Amino acid sequence: MGIYTDLSIFGIRIYNISYDDDIYNLFQRKYDVIMSYEKKKEAYLFYEELYDKQDIFFQIYTESSRTYDEGVFMMWYSITTNDFLEKFGIGNMKICKD
Repeated sequence: MGIYTDLSIFGIRIYNISYDDDIYNLFQRKYDVIMSYEKKKEAYLFYEELYDKQDIFFQIYTESSRTYDEGVFMMWYSITTNDFLEKFGIGNMKICKD
């Protein structure tokens, strides 16, 4: 049994944890549809503006399912900094032509 996700991104949370184990959301957005390029860019630009990037954590909001249940539900799923940069970073940005 387990929880499975297709990693479609419906939201992003950027946060840090204090020495007292308090969680501080620095940036959080959730949408009813898969995040657009513009919304991903907004999250990436927020991250780039952070002065201190040490001890920053990321979660994506995604569709998930269980092996023993037929339903689909939404949940926060932790990702690494490298995954964040790969999915949200400039290297993943499309070239827009007007």
